[in-house]
Amino acid sequence: MRARLAAMLMMALCWVMPAAASTLVADLSLDEVAITTDFNGESLLLFGAVSAASESDIVVIFKGPPVRLASRKKELVSGIWMNRKTVVWQNAPSFYHIFSNRALDEVLSAEQQKALRIGADNLGLRTADLRPGDEDLGLWRGALARNMTARGLWQINDEQVSIIRGALFRTPVELPANIVPGDYEVRVLHVQDDKLIAEDTTYISVAKTGIGAMIYAFAHEYSIFYGFFAVCFAVFAGWLAAAAFRKQ
Repeated sequence: MRARLAAMLMMALCWVMPAAASTLVADLSLDEVAITTDFNGESLLLFGAVSAASESDIVVIFKGPPVRLASRKKELVSGIWMNRKTVVWQNAPSFYHIFSNRALDEVLSAEQQKALRIGADNLGLRTADLRPGDEDLGLWRGALARNMTARGLWQINDEQVSIIRGALFRTPVELPANIVPGDYEVRVLHVQDDKLIAEDTTYISVAKTGIGAMIYAFAHEYSIFYGFFAVCFAVFAGWLAAAAFRKQ
C-alpha cells in the first residue's frame, strides 16, 4: 500500500513540474519513526521527481544527528592488548548512508565530493586529540569509518537509486535497530556531468516512545540519580538472588 501511494505521489510530482530545467522534489514515505521497546529497525522509501535531461544522476545523503564517538588504538604490552590511545570525535554523524544510481566515484569526482561535503573524508570531523595537520589524522578517521561501517551505520550504497523514465526516482532506506533519536537530514542531489544541477533537503524525526522514552529522558536529564538507582537495583537484585540460593 505504501509503495503504491509513493508511486502515485511521484507521478503527481512529475505532472506538476514546469518544463524549465533543474526542478527537483523529494520526500519520504514516513515523517517520523517511533522507537518502541520492541523496535527492530524501520524500512523507508525515498521518492521524488526531477525535470531531468539525459544522462542525469541522483545522489542521496541520509545523515543522522551528531554524537561523540571514540576511536581507540590497541597495542601489545607485556603480552596483553591494551588501549594505548583514544581519539574522541565531537561531531560524528550517528548515521551516514549515501545512495546513488551509479557508483559514487563515477557520478562525482573527488573534488566535487569535497566541495559538496559528501563522504567520510569530507565530514569535517572535529577532535581535540589530534592537530589538523597531524599525519595520523587520516588513519584515525579511516578507523572510525571502518568501525561505523561494520556496525551498519555508515555505508555507501552504489546503484541503489532507481530512475524511472528519466524523471522519477526512488530508493529504499533501511534504518537499523541501533539508531539514535533525533532529526535526520536527507539531501537529494541532481547531478549531471559532475555538476550539481539542483538540490532538495527533507527531514525525518526519530523519537523514543512509551516507557523507553521515559527511561531515556530520565537517564540523560538526571544522570546522577539514574546511576544511583541503577546501583541500588543491582545490589538489591544480587541480595535477592543470594537469599533465594541460600533457601534452596
